[in-house]
Amino acid sequence: MTPIKPYLVILLSIVFQNIAAAQDNDRSAYQTQLYKLAIKTSESGDYLEAIRTFAISNNINPKAEVATLALKKADSLKFILRQNKINELIGKWKWIPKEGNWAIREDNLVGKMIHITVEEIQFFELYKNAKEWKLVQTDKNRFSENPESYSFTEFLNSNNEVWDYNIDSNTGELIATYIGEKIENNYTELVCGNQKLNYFKLQ
Repeated sequence: MTPIKPYLVILLSIVFQNIAAAQDNDRSAYQTQLYKLAIKTSESGDYLEAIRTFAISNNINPKAEVATLALKKADSLKFILRQNKINELIGKWKWIPKEGNWAIREDNLVGKMIHITVEEIQFFELYKNAKEWKLVQTDKNRFSENPESYSFTEFLNSNNEVWDYNIDSNTGELIATYIGEKIENNYTELVCGNQKLNYFKLQ
């Protein structure tokens, strides 16, 4: 077998280095381009799409300076989205039973209510013959950090369940949708058959 001449090794090394440098330059340019696109998208008011674009920009090369900027911008927009969500949901909401036999449940549960404030969500239940609502759970307002989140505004309850709360623009009802759970550092997510609870606003 004929040995490769030293000058050929050097030449091949230079060629590969140039190819790698060109690829790095292309990636860097694309990363910056996405970052600028995300800025324009956020300025147009589409925060959700901007967050996703910032995330893609960050993932191209997380060690780049522009990646750090993209991550900070995304976090700032998430904060705005989440504050807007809380402000929209503030109030007391009473459960609208959808099951046909809800009134004859074995556990004698006849009502549910949630009270959403700036800082927390309180969950109440009412049982047959009871004189007052029973507070069964209080959760600080925390949000899921699932990187594959659709809206970035899903709530993470103290029992690690993830719920999405949205107000129907036609009926004014609050619709709570079970999304999945957080298990250690991972998230499970249902794609169909999700439990939904409907509420109407008391105040």
